[in-house]
Amino acid sequence: MVLGASGGVATAFLHLVSEYRFLFGDIILVDKSDSILKSTTLRHETLKYTFYQTDIQGSEKKILRQIKNKHSISFVLDLTDCYTEPILAAADELKLSYLNCSLNTLDGSMNHYAEDLKKYTLAFKKCPHVLALGMNPGIINHLIIRGVIEHGAPAEFVEIEFESGEPKKLPEKPFITWSKKQFLNETVWDNAGYCSSGGEYIEEDSPAINNLVDTEKFVAPIVKMHKYPKGMIVSHDEVITMSRTLEIPGKFIYAIHPASLERILNLVRGGTKIKEEDVIFLDNVQTPLRGSDMIGVWLYYDNKSVCYYTNLLHSDVTGTNATLHLVAVGFLAGFIDFYINPLLDNGVLTSGDLDNETFLQIVQNHVDFKKIIINK
Repeated sequence: MVLGASGGVATAFLHLVSEYRFLFGDIILVDKSDSILKSTTLRHETLKYTFYQTDIQGSEKKILRQIKNKHSISFVLDLTDCYTEPILAAADELKLSYLNCSLNTLDGSMNHYAEDLKKYTLAFKKCPHVLALGMNPGIINHLIIRGVIEHGAPAEFVEIEFESGEPKKLPEKPFITWSKKQFLNETVWDNAGYCSSGGEYIEEDSPAINNLVDTEKFVAPIVKMHKYPKGMIVSHDEVITMSRTLEIPGKFIYAIHPASLERILNLVRGGTKIKEEDVIFLDNVQTPLRGSDMIGVWLYYDNKSVCYYTNLLHSDVTGTNATLHLVAVGFLAGFIDFYINPLLDNGVLTSGDLDNETFLQIVQNHVDFKKIIINK
């Protein structure tokens, strides 16, 4: 069962699932909007899905039970930006495995991420669940794990992303290539954060938009540019998870198109309380995009620096944009490994609990990740 089926991540995910349709039985799509039915790039006949148009919020257990009674389902794939706990609780009660892209809390803060994760681990044990699958968290977790396998534990890691997508004519409003709500949560509404020595989470007293850093050090070895963008220090699931696991400092530096960043900064400086309608989502379908989404992670050692990265052009994906494609690839890799892995215990797991080799093999089937080593 796919929740949020008409959203950007789900649409990208369903494009990929077409290639793996033989693995699954019933596919049930759920969304309050029926726009997924109108997609001209999705292989509807191959997917052979059943669609339910309904809003699950507030009726989580009722809707899941009704659908379970009608169809043979074992998994709830939550690709919404809804609050995590009610859907997870309903799925666990009905003995349905729950998977999502991020741990969404009521206050949006990452300050209590570890406590929330522990709380869920203790509360929901009727079957296995996996939280935080996608590009980051998800792919990045497993690139860090691969780095540890190949080079040992680093002294520090820094995740870097630069999303440079743009239409032929730049919009007058800020523009992005993924969830407007999630974007604003991470960059404008909630405070920035990172992890220090020992994996301790440090939350700043201001949002990421107010914590800008130079990115040349991280981007230049991957992509040569005349001028490098400013990046925001963004609090993220995988930073906390991997920093705590390895007990090392970690941070995520996120850069968007410089013109979009400038538009957001102008709104913030003018005292505007930015809302979702103040931001434009670029899907690369209605509005084709130039540029790419470059994402990677630097692992720093005493004698070298290692980076795993990809730089995916928006023009190289169909029916979605590069950002959502990367999220969907990470979610697909996690779901397939979860689906075929009989060894997972009941309870709440995260991406790092999945098999690294299987996960990255599926990722590499869809996205070409490369490695840079810089010796000191």
